Formats: sequence, C-alpha cells, structure tokens
Amino acid sequence: MKKPHAEILMKQTKEKYLHHESAVMHVTGKAVYVNDMEVSGQTLYGKVVYSPYAHAKIIGCDVSKARQLKGVHSILTYKNIPGENQMGPVFHDEPCLAEKEVNAIGQAIALIAADNEAIALEAEKLIEIKYKPLKPILDIKSAMVAGNRIAPTRLIRRGNLEKAFLKSKHVITGELYTGAQEHWYLEPQSALCVPGEDKEMMVYA
Repeated sequence: MKKPHAEILMKQTKEKYLHHESAVMHVTGKAVYVNDMEVSGQTLYGKVVYSPYAHAKIIGCDVSKARQLKGVHSILTYKNIPGENQMGPVFHDEPCLAEKEVNAIGQAIALIAADNEAIALEAEKLIEIKYKPLKPILDIKSAMVAGNRIAPTRLIRRGNLEKAFLKSKHVITGELYTGAQEHWYLEPQSALCVPGEDKEMMVYA
C-alpha cells in the first residue's frame, strides 16, 4: 500500500528543514534578553527624555534643577558627547541627542541616570525645555514639494534612455503609491552595563 502523498511530503520537508539556532529558545520563551537579566545594586536606572513635538526648535534646555535632585547621578545632553553626535550608519541624519531642533515625537533630548525609576521620573519633571513649534512634514508628497529628502538623489542609467523611448511601441507614465515603508527593527534596543574590577565594564547589548 502506497503512503499518502501528504505524508511523503511531510517526511521530505522534515529531512530538509533546519531549525534556526535560536528558534527553540525564542518560541519557548527561554531566551534571555537584556530586560530579563537581574540587575545588581551597582547599576543605575536610565531614563530618556523625549520630544513631545513632531517638529520644533529647541530654544533652551535647562537641566540644572534636575541635576541637584538627590539620587540623580548624571543628566546628559548633546553637549556631553565627546565625539560626533551621530548614529546614522549610512546617512548621518540621526543625532544621538537632539541639539537645536527635533524632527519627531519621541526624539531623544536628554539621558537621566538615577538610583531608581521614581527619582528619574521626578528629575524629568524638573528639566525645563523651551520649544518653538514648527510645521511638520507628515507625508511623502509634502516632503517632495519641500525638497526634504532622506538622502541625495541617485541616478542609475544605462544606455540611451531618450532614444529607447522613441523606438518603444508603448510608453507608460504615471505615479505609483504603495503602503511600503522603511522597516522598523523588531529586536529590543537595550543594553546593560555592569561595572567590574578597576575600570572594567561588562556590556550586554
């Protein structure tokens, strides 16, 4: 008696299929992420101060009162970054911390390091940031009209385009709109820094 086609297909699939090296840990919930790690008493609680505006100029940012709050160890702004204030890997269009302008709701402006979450939240309330709201660009067509591009225009050309059009039987022109967008990272973006001996620091990222 011959085996059903579906059963043969399943057997072949199982023989060829290879599990991702982390698949079992991920689907069973046993994988340990940074947020799953137990934090020792040596670490501080970090909080990011975000922009409430989609587009605005930063008129002033005063963190002096917040720095004086008991339990606050440090508050950093772009002025405290010793190197280049930039984390755009391809195009340098994403500052680590906003300087004179914000271009998105949720853009990072300052970092708070405190003994615990409650103190960090209280410190955030003491930070005085003055904004001048500006008109945001909220769709692609508006960005095109304003000439606001994510990167310089690039042209890929092969052969004689104009000559090819003249010889073509059909030429179609128009606009195409799709729901596609730049992908958003799925993995958790976090890090845990644990002080070691002397000036050592173990970083889990």
